[in-house]
Amino acid sequence: MMAATALVLGVWALRTVNAQDIGGAGLIQVLPVTYFLALGLSLAGFVGSLGLKVLRPWLLVVQLLVLILVLHGADPIIHGLPRLEASYRHLGITDYITQSGGLDRKLDAYFNWPGFFGLLAMLSDTTGIHDLTWAATWAPVGVNVLLLPALLALARRLTSSPRQAWAGVWMFYLASWVGQDYLAPQACALLLLLTLTACVLTAFPGWPWKPTGKPATRLRNLVHRLEPGQPAPVPAEVSPAGTLILAAVCVVLLAGMTVAHQLTPFAAIPVLALLALSGKCRLRFLPVLAVLLPVGWLVLAATPFLLGHLHTLFGSIGNINAAASASLFNRVGGSPAHQFVVYSRLAEGAVVWVLAGLGSLRGRRLRTPWLAAAMGTMAPFVMFPLQSYGGELLLRIYLFSLPFAATLVVLPLVPRSPGPPGARQMAALLLLGSVIATSTVATRYGNDAIENFTPDEITLVNQLYVTAPHGSVLIEAVHDTAWRYEQYAGYRYQTLLQAEPARPGDPAPGCASLTGLVPSTGAYLIVTASQVAAADVLRTGPAEGLEHFIDRCALQGGWSMEYRNAGGVIYHLQGAPNGI
Repeated sequence: MMAATALVLGVWALRTVNAQDIGGAGLIQVLPVTYFLALGLSLAGFVGSLGLKVLRPWLLVVQLLVLILVLHGADPIIHGLPRLEASYRHLGITDYITQSGGLDRKLDAYFNWPGFFGLLAMLSDTTGIHDLTWAATWAPVGVNVLLLPALLALARRLTSSPRQAWAGVWMFYLASWVGQDYLAPQACALLLLLTLTACVLTAFPGWPWKPTGKPATRLRNLVHRLEPGQPAPVPAEVSPAGTLILAAVCVVLLAGMTVAHQLTPFAAIPVLALLALSGKCRLRFLPVLAVLLPVGWLVLAATPFLLGHLHTLFGSIGNINAAASASLFNRVGGSPAHQFVVYSRLAEGAVVWVLAGLGSLRGRRLRTPWLAAAMGTMAPFVMFPLQSYGGELLLRIYLFSLPFAATLVVLPLVPRSPGPPGARQMAALLLLGSVIATSTVATRYGNDAIENFTPDEITLVNQLYVTAPHGSVLIEAVHDTAWRYEQYAGYRYQTLLQAEPARPGDPAPGCASLTGLVPSTGAYLIVTASQVAAADVLRTGPAEGLEHFIDRCALQGGWSMEYRNAGGVIYHLQGAPNGI
């Protein structure tokens, strides 16, 4: 009853939100009180279900599905369109593969890791459904639902208590603010990584070598001291043929990650290595294969990307200051509201990691399983000094570590015995969940004004494709445009300003920066409402504001307005005779 009430009330509250009122602080500033009441009912329903004498998995699944829709389904319910400009690019890549039947690895980096897009194209061809906008719109809900079985299987192997496992999965959804659950290779690769780890911990626990020699003996003794009182892990009862099949499945999962995403396969390396070193993975070839596959793919298959980005890939290895600057300092900027969102994200991430550390200490004291979860939490940090990943590496580290950390966060709040938690434990769990969930509303949807688009903007882009001849140069004022969902290779796409906070000392762009992108044959400039919002929230571009800057440049002549609606404006820019 509580779940049904939370669902109805939450969806109704989200439907009443006026997207035009969303400002620099994101969705939290416009959500009605009824939404938080619905969220609170959802949390109370889960904790109440967890506290039943007899655990009912089907009831807990229902509670989690309601939480997913209420907490992670806000964007599709409010906006009814795909979030993030990357979603539209991904639709365009899929459309390109479907239409051409092949790949152009020199077109851009995505085609060097085509696994996810090839799968989408195959599904589109097989089903005859060529417009996947609906899938991109509801991806945040669909991806989180698909993650549920893998998360639960992983949590059951990281813990000895079913209630702790369920609570850990619940905490994952409460603290998952990174927003990588859209129609993207990252979401697909994360699902493969969680499935692989759960498979290894279930079917292949144990040491990858015999207890001979001083190093092996010392390592085993260290693990026994860290996790005292724990019996040796017992693999699932599987026939020899089944064991071979499961080992082959692990290889396929690794290969799937390798061809789908640039970063996730490298996150799998420290996870598998630390699990092996702590006696949780007896497949000695798997960590080695986890290194060989992505490195081999990068060198042999993604050669065009490798040759064009050598400095980007290897120029900052070992430079912790560069990684910290890209992931932390360079992201703190923009309007005061945006800075509040950034600091809230950093604070929530730090709180989760600190609570996971405290959970590890509590687990060791209680002699309950904690080491595998701690290894999985720490493993992604190995990547920090290697590459900044466009300033997003810390976000991805949090994402990779969260499934493991979540089980440690709840460890002190659930009983060791099979019985239900006491009233104090349930109250503490509900209080912690309420704080984390409220924080996630602010952190996950803090960029809502930038990350979502209106039907008028889609109409504007469609008109741009109708107006601009095939092969034209199309310029976006700010890199925040819902385009490229078709004609992915049919135009030359250019960007004047990146959607990121301006750094001290960066030169202010002038009209010459814009005209420098215009070839002698002319170009088309699109300025959308989302671009204006991004420039305002991130404080990027000229101090006078994006709209005034565009109006001033238009006065120089050679500009003609082609189309305007509530979503923005399209200009045709004449090219200079001696232009590029």
